[in-house]
Amino acid sequence: MDKVLIKQLLFHGSWLVFPAIAWLLWHWRGGQHRWLLALLLIACTLFAWARFIEPQIIQVNQTVLRDTGTSARIALISDIHLGVYKNRQFLERLVDRINTLPVDAVVIAGDLTYEPEGSDLQDLFAPLARLQAPAYAVLGNHDQQKPGPDVDQALRHALHALGVKVIEGQIITDAQGRQWAGLGDRWAGKDDPGFLRAAGALKGPAIVIAHNPDSAMQLRPSEAAIVLAGHTHGGQIRIPWLYRKVIPTQYDFDRGEQFARTPDGPVRVFTTRGVGEIGLPLRLLNPPTIDVLQLQP
Repeated sequence: MDKVLIKQLLFHGSWLVFPAIAWLLWHWRGGQHRWLLALLLIACTLFAWARFIEPQIIQVNQTVLRDTGTSARIALISDIHLGVYKNRQFLERLVDRINTLPVDAVVIAGDLTYEPEGSDLQDLFAPLARLQAPAYAVLGNHDQQKPGPDVDQALRHALHALGVKVIEGQIITDAQGRQWAGLGDRWAGKDDPGFLRAAGALKGPAIVIAHNPDSAMQLRPSEAAIVLAGHTHGGQIRIPWLYRKVIPTQYDFDRGEQFARTPDGPVRVFTTRGVGEIGLPLRLLNPPTIDVLQLQP
């Protein structure tokens, strides 16, 4: 069976949890096997929360990061994953929430899509055109090769038309003199930082955007004031201990501020938990989050 069809069946079939809850409530009050029915009722209610409520919450998390060598207020999001589970209406809400925040820039750290088959990407991502702050992005593994589908060029074209700057392999300087750099997806083999090492390329450490936080392991402290990343989803379904088994990194990244212990010294990394879902259309103890980062010198 087609993998997209399986995900759609899972996504829409999950509504059956509500008649299951009603059936359990009816029989629980009947008095037989109440402890077993109560356990099943708790499990179904938890599933309903993780499927229908928590993935629609948009949380704002404020973090002050001192001693970065630069000053900026950034809204960091990642892993939007529009397609089989998330739709344009969710992105409308996300953009509306970002526009209420006093930020200098919006960073989108990859994985914008998830099985967007048959979608007009410019129409799907049209709400991004309403962002009131400059937006910088890189693509992720779900936008490129592994696991794909590869919508790389079509997505770049759509984002450009919507005013979002995809800065992979580039260094740009904004109106305030801040340097931004973008690394491509690690799984697609596009995160080579060699362009940062060209003579005169950097005037000092840049704000580096990467999809996979593992990419920070290739950087030097002199190149990155901070690396802003996504990819991990913070485990997505954050059951203690178990969630660590599904985070797709080699170097023990999770969410929030950490340091990449590179041969040249520590490189500061901030990994956002993302706003979308893959695999199962569930989030638990880990709601979609906009990280507002206050960088201080």
